[in-house]
Amino acid sequence: MTRIQTNPQVDDYIGKIQRWQDETRALRKIILDCGLTEELKWGKPCYTADGRNIVLIQGFKEYFALLFFKGYLLSDPDQILVKMGDNTRVGRQMRFANVSEIVEKEPVLKAYILEAVDVEKAGLK
Repeated sequence: MTRIQTNPQVDDYIGKIQRWQDETRALRKIILDCGLTEELKWGKPCYTADGRNIVLIQGFKEYFALLFFKGYLLSDPDQILVKMGDNTRVGRQMRFANVSEIVEKEPVLKAYILEAVDVEKAGLK
């Protein structure tokens, strides 16, 4: 069995955040199960494949989100990706209110993450 490699910087980040700790841990486990590399970029947990950014975990005041860097290229069959703002062209978010939503959507999350990896590896823009 392959041991999932966590990043000590992300461990520190999770230990210091006041809100969304359980959600961050749940999402982190799902993402790492998809074989991505864990880094801390822009002060947030960021996950990469072959050095390319795939997803970023970020907590907001009203919700918790998983940001897909090239979300606009994903098929989004469940219609759950949200455009982050009027001027956002590429990224999309999947938003959550609590940890149970993350656990419930684990199979869907994994499918979206793996598609995002495929999009990146294919060099789509």
